Amino acid sequence: MKVLVICAHPNPESFNHALLEEFTKGLKEAGYGYESLDLFASGFDPCFKPGDFSQFTGGQMPDDVQEQQKKVKGAEALVFIHPVWWWGPPAILKGWLDRVFSFGFAYKLGEKGPEGLLDIKKVLLITTTMGGEAQYKALGIEDAMKTIDRATFTGVCGIKNVDHIFLYEAATDAEARKGHLELANRLGKEF
Repeated sequence: MKVLVICAHPNPESFNHALLEEFTKGLKEAGYGYESLDLFASGFDPCFKPGDFSQFTGGQMPDDVQEQQKKVKGAEALVFIHPVWWWGPPAILKGWLDRVFSFGFAYKLGEKGPEGLLDIKKVLLITTTMGGEAQYKALGIEDAMKTIDRATFTGVCGIKNVDHIFLYEAATDAEARKGHLELANRLGKEF
């Protein structure tokens, strides 16, 4: 299986990048092929521009979008590693999805609504938080984010196997971070 692993954190020394390293180490140990994509280091512009509207009129998508779409097309699974900022993913990841998962590439409209066009077998989101699990559950944040995942990846893009793992207190608890790194490695091995 070829896996595209997308990391959305601006600091290459961040815990999210450490998770990326452990996850891909696990993938490699298990014999999976993978490509890592650091959205910040790539210089990808997440801002939806007038040229991006060509997706709705049958025109050619901008070159930077086509480059990213080629990466997605070459993958059988997608993994997203990112922190929670203001109860959602970093803007660069949202913008990447806005631009790359375009109409005519990731989905089309059928008689009964959206129909997925991607041949992606699995999506895994690994999300780090500052706060504890009780806070995210009490505020409904975890459920809200998982609902958006299902709507985006399953409801629109037709990807059936979607999982979202929250790694709580990654910014505040050294012992939790150690366990999170071990989990990331295991997730890669068992992918």
